[in-house]
Amino acid sequence: MRKSSAVPRTGQGALTIARQSQEIAFSLLVSSGPAGRRSGKGSLTGEPEAMRQAFRAGDARLTLDDGTEHLIAIVAHTEGDATAYFELR
Repeated sequence: MRKSSAVPRTGQGALTIARQSQEIAFSLLVSSGPAGRRSGKGSLTGEPEAMRQAFRAGDARLTLDDGTEHLIAIVAHTEGDATAYFELR
């Protein structure tokens, strides 16, 4: 059985793609699975061009406002939109 926090964590952070860092707003929901495995998903909001680049790159690093870093995979983005969706790696 999966346990998940009911409320996603939100805040300001940084998205790093190919050594380029962009300021973003994030929403992250982390779940704990069997054997302590962690999974998560969420959304990023920033400059539309940065979100397009992140989607095209696929993998990125998300740094939260408390300094915690997560490797993420950008899984969805609509061209011209300021929001992209991700899953934790």
